[in-house]
Amino acid sequence: MINVLIADDEILVRIGLKTIIPWEENGFRLVGEASDGNEALAVMERTPCDIVLTDIRMPGCDGLELIERIKEKYPAAKCLILSSHNDFEYVQKALRLGAVDYILKLAMEPEELLAKLIRLKEEIEAQRVSASAATRLEMQAHLYGKEVKEKRMRDLLTKQCTPGEIRATFEEFHIPPFTPPYRIVNLQLDAYEEVLEENNFQSEKLLSYTVANILTEILRKYDEGELVEIEGGRFAVITDYMEADMLLEMQEAVRTFLKLSVSVGYSDSLMSTDELHTGYLQAKTALEHRFYRGMGGIIAFDSLHYASPLETHVPWTQAQWIQLIEKQDEAGVLALLDRWTDSLREGPFRSPDMLREEWVELVHIFGHGLRPLKGDLYAVPPYRNRYPLHAVRQIETLEELYTWFCGWIGGYFQYYKTLATQQWRPEIAAVVRRIREHYNEPLKVSELAKEIGFTENYLSVLFKRETGETIMDFITRIRMDKARELLKNQHYKVYEIAEKVGYTDTNYFSKLFKKVEGIHPLEYRKTVLGRK
Repeated sequence: MINVLIADDEILVRIGLKTIIPWEENGFRLVGEASDGNEALAVMERTPCDIVLTDIRMPGCDGLELIERIKEKYPAAKCLILSSHNDFEYVQKALRLGAVDYILKLAMEPEELLAKLIRLKEEIEAQRVSASAATRLEMQAHLYGKEVKEKRMRDLLTKQCTPGEIRATFEEFHIPPFTPPYRIVNLQLDAYEEVLEENNFQSEKLLSYTVANILTEILRKYDEGELVEIEGGRFAVITDYMEADMLLEMQEAVRTFLKLSVSVGYSDSLMSTDELHTGYLQAKTALEHRFYRGMGGIIAFDSLHYASPLETHVPWTQAQWIQLIEKQDEAGVLALLDRWTDSLREGPFRSPDMLREEWVELVHIFGHGLRPLKGDLYAVPPYRNRYPLHAVRQIETLEELYTWFCGWIGGYFQYYKTLATQQWRPEIAAVVRRIREHYNEPLKVSELAKEIGFTENYLSVLFKRETGETIMDFITRIRMDKARELLKNQHYKVYEIAEKVGYTDTNYFSKLFKKVEGIHPLEYRKTVLGRK
């Protein structure tokens, strides 16, 4: 729609103009009327106007003054003059001031006025398209340059680059040298996966863009530093501003504007830009210590003291856990978990990565405890929408992980008891057998139900009651079991494995795999083969 404003001191003229033209049918919207130039300008202050139909002779601010002020303040607006026979000199002056056309009031025909308006409308729309294309090109060029710079800076931080590469990048993107001492800061949006799942920001890209803008504004205020987006809600800052107030202000700004928590880790003082990678690793290590300290803190690398693997040991054996599991001693399991977690809180601290591997080992022990009953760890209902390995690898703090595990153990023992006493109906056993033998084919609940003579709804309810999980969850579990086996073979590509276990969409397969395991298929392969 093209916005139109009418300015004329004669009320009958204004009424006539409003009624003789079918405005909306022709793509116009009347946004206001005025009896003089000042009123017209007041309307334009409140509402954007594309076309102004204005009389020349009006009391106070007349048409000539109005046109002059519109061209100064709203240069894109087009002024169409309403004139009388004796206004010729004024019309000439108005055209010199920037009016685009005129029409004689007394001889005016609706068709003539509409034709002039439509011509102006087409001009405005063409200009908009042209301006939009130019803006898009300018934005694309800007974004491309920004993305190239960001990638180069990210490489300088995350990889070991030569002094020459560092110097060349700084020169190419006109980055002024940092005055020693400087440091690297890592900032992480806390509970990042949950923030994305809540979808308040519509997309991960929009969230990152918004956070980057906030952090950049703080850096500008202090006139210090380069911001680099790393990945997964994590940002790095290179800065020679060494006081904590800037970091506190960054945390507060994100909390105020986005209602999100940010954890911060920073490196030791660095004396040369050759130490960018070293500083980045220090800041990353400091940030990871939030696993012990909790979210929303600021952690210095020089405050960390991790024990070596030789200084630590787990205060339990596999036999202890298995004995408690076989006795179905849930209270005993929770007590042992309490003692272990207490020892982790007290130290000596292991690196979070090392500790997560110990929790992974514990998860496998719980899986081992189900084998005599031919149970499957992945059949234990997920707790708070997480499977155990996903929880161990993704939950961000020790306290959260401990709380999650305590909650999951209840479902584990419920499943254990079901296995110990279960006797499936023949129809359910037939469906289970069918899924196990044909997991790599398209499987629909309706077809499975038809094979055993049940309705789809009845089979779904009965299957859940007998096995403790839905049919689709069971199918997914069987497929993921096979996928884990295939990933141990380096010769298979991920898309081949996806097809072999029944998925034509590799991205969907990877997403499901991560939901179960907490890591993507290739990361799982590296973990398993590395362990071997």
